[in-house]
Amino acid sequence: MRIIGWLLIAVSLMPLSAASAAESEHSLSPGEAVIFSLPDVWPWAYEDDDGKFRGGLFEVAHRLSEISGVPVSPQLRPLRRAIVELRSGHANFTILFQSPELDNEAINVATITRVNILLAAMADTAYPLTLADLKGMKVAYIRGTYLGDAFERDTNVAKVPVNAIRQAVELLSMGRISAILASEHNLRQTLSEEGLSPSMLRYTVHVPEQVGALYMSRVSSLPDVALKFKAAIATMNADGELNRIFYGEARSASQNDLARPTQ
Repeated sequence: MRIIGWLLIAVSLMPLSAASAAESEHSLSPGEAVIFSLPDVWPWAYEDDDGKFRGGLFEVAHRLSEISGVPVSPQLRPLRRAIVELRSGHANFTILFQSPELDNEAINVATITRVNILLAAMADTAYPLTLADLKGMKVAYIRGTYLGDAFERDTNVAKVPVNAIRQAVELLSMGRISAILASEHNLRQTLSEEGLSPSMLRYTVHVPEQVGALYMSRVSSLPDVALKFKAAIATMNADGELNRIFYGEARSASQNDLARPTQ
């Protein structure tokens, strides 16, 4: 029966990611918490002025725990370190933009959210907003973030890594860069936080509905926990909770005004 139970777990996770010889199943001792390494990228996950962890990713991690009954220990990490900890097995789970590299190195458990990746420029500019048309120009993006294969492979634009989109907006306003590549969620929240109108920029959709996914480490995998989290995510999707966490009561990814091209 134990063998049959394991086979059912393996089959359930197989569509999410191919099995790997590097995968290693771990079991939790009673009361032991599952470790989440969450990327320190505002507004997804961050530490506020009072030293409290905030952002949608922390909220999702805590709700997964509440729904599944599995204790979790969410830890804020620089983006690259979060990925390293997932690869090494120091962390069991993380939530990141889906990428081919991560799909190969970790186990893609479930989709958490979908968000458009936008190219943005000052509203009073007129050049087309595509990577091809931005050849030779400076484009700011969050350091280490996967923003689609086209940008990953592009060698013609001058990529300017920043730690926060508010820094990119400032550089854009000063004329030091030509465009920003970022998620609509990050852009909208940044402009709102800074008291700026979305109309100060113009936008085009670079990658429609980029997936943000729950990933599990292959080195310290917990397939039974992954199944519980996957079921919890399905519950949160069914009642619209994930959408409310990231977009609020009155908005959805499809309703976001930044997602509408302005050129």
